[in-house]
Amino acid sequence: MLSKKTVKIQIDNILSEKYEELDLRFTDLKGHWRHVTVPALMVDEDFFFNGVGFDGSTLTGMTRTEAGDLILRPDPLRVFEDPFTERKTLAILADIVDPISGESFSKDPRGIARKAVSYLRESGIATDSYWAPEFEFYIFDETRFWAEQGSQGYRMVSMESPEHSEITDSKGFVHSCESGYHIMYPVDSLHDIRSEIAMLMQKAGIQIKYHHHEVGRMGQSEVEVNFSPFLSTADNVMLTKHIVRNVALKYNLSATFMPKPVEGEPGSGMHFHIFMTDKEKRIFFDKDGSCNLSKPALNAIAGILHHAPAVCAFSNASVNSYHRLIPGQEAPVYRFFSGPNRSAAIRIPSYARTAESMRFEYRVPDGISNPYLSMSAILMAAIDGMKKEMDPEKLGYGPIDENVFAEGNDALGLQILPRNFGEALDALETDREFLEEGDVFSKGMIDDYIEMKRNEVASFLGSPHPREHSLYFSL
Repeated sequence: MLSKKTVKIQIDNILSEKYEELDLRFTDLKGHWRHVTVPALMVDEDFFFNGVGFDGSTLTGMTRTEAGDLILRPDPLRVFEDPFTERKTLAILADIVDPISGESFSKDPRGIARKAVSYLRESGIATDSYWAPEFEFYIFDETRFWAEQGSQGYRMVSMESPEHSEITDSKGFVHSCESGYHIMYPVDSLHDIRSEIAMLMQKAGIQIKYHHHEVGRMGQSEVEVNFSPFLSTADNVMLTKHIVRNVALKYNLSATFMPKPVEGEPGSGMHFHIFMTDKEKRIFFDKDGSCNLSKPALNAIAGILHHAPAVCAFSNASVNSYHRLIPGQEAPVYRFFSGPNRSAAIRIPSYARTAESMRFEYRVPDGISNPYLSMSAILMAAIDGMKKEMDPEKLGYGPIDENVFAEGNDALGLQILPRNFGEALDALETDREFLEEGDVFSKGMIDDYIEMKRNEVASFLGSPHPREHSLYFSL
């Protein structure tokens, strides 16, 4: 509940720091960050308690034209100084509120995340969950794409790529091996850029674990962060994407979290490391359990894997997402858990097997999905597994320690993830009750989300892929 004391502290901060503008940030259903800017001198208590009105009907899936009014209510507890504006600007995250009831709008992604946190606490299973995402993204020297009648294509260029040694700026320092993982500069041309990204993330309150070059040889990078509470983590995802894109642009580069931007190079995911607490005590460790996991942890894993096809509609929410989820790319295809095995959908890192460090890592999600919806769907699946005491071994979800993509391994009996976005939406159609518990995801929100995403999938129909011409033009 918003207090006058909290509001007063923030107003005093705005005045003392001499901010010129306040920028309200909110997230739409697709995961775009949107904003509206207010002169700082106009801000008073009314601004924080009553918010700013806007037209929700202009945003896909939000409201109808005849009932478009919505309100942005600033959250004074989540602010940061934006380093990319000319004028001194304090960015404030905002929740979308129904103007009549004053309650959270049912399709506000951040509001859904808040309700998921409340539902966990009300369940009595745990009081909090903590998350640490791995941010994977590509940074390109040149990016072009086009879709016109009679012409369609894209061009991504990185001076690190072995194919682009002729680029003057590369000086011949291109990747000479098959993997760019942890490669050293000067071949790693992005070290200083990642360092600047990490510095700005820390200034914004995000604790950095480390950063490095990823496997992809066309500028794939990774920044890992330390654990934060559920809602803070979702906020941090939006903030990090903002920082990454704008730092890249500052150096005349372009960054993308697209799961599979380039054929022949690894995709980019957003793995989530997760643990839960009950009154600050971690509940996922048992020295005698499988992989040192407690029964609640195994139940949570089973719930996530059981509902994974439906969860994919939110955690892998694009047609492009499923170009990453293919065999042999260190991206999951099958629904099972394991120890350190990186071909598993959920793995339990060998370096985190104590009561103080135990967590599991869900490796399916990617970075272009709406983090509030993706994380809420994963959390709701985990809660369902814990409430119903699902057993991952009895349900056929492992543990499996072998690389299932290795030659000679038989994976025929394993349950699979959706092979395309349409299959994920089909799964959500038939498996949605666990999301609707506690009215976290409303029926109307899920219906409208499915319709929005079905339209997105349909937009690919009747649009020939460039590869089709090479295969079929001369037949």
